[in-house]
Amino acid sequence: MASTREAFWHFHCPECGFGDREFGYLLAAGEIHCLICIEEDGREVRLQRWPTEEPGQARLRGALVAA
Repeated sequence: MASTREAFWHFHCPECGFGDREFGYLLAAGEIHCLICIEEDGREVRLQRWPTEEPGQARLRGALVAA
């Protein structure tokens, strides 16, 4: 059985300016819209994303929410 590795992404919103540096986490592959713009303005703004250099050290939002 082949192992699958989930990709994580750095991100930046072109509308509100928030990104992984402000939030402190990286995105999973399926997350493509800015949560801030959705919650505050009701708009689905597509994030600018680029892959991480070291996916094994990804910081996940779920880990921060559980803390």
